[in-house]
Amino acid sequence: METTKQIKIAADIIWIRLNVNNGEMLIRKLRNLMRMKKPLFNQAVGWLANECTISMKKDGWGEKIKLIN
Repeated sequence: METTKQIKIAADIIWIRLNVNNGEMLIRKLRNLMRMKKPLFNQAVGWLANECTISMKKDGWGEKIKLIN
């Protein structure tokens, strides 16, 4: 499978997981739940950010990722 397709599928899976969890979670927790390689996870998050479907903000020691409606 080509890399672009893998990234898009991973981004879709991340979007679905966020949608199930009220659209927001700690990025560390999301990464652990996804059980995908870190580079693929980061590329998928970048894909979602590029499409303006997520936002990220600092939350104490961690960062939260949130779906944009």
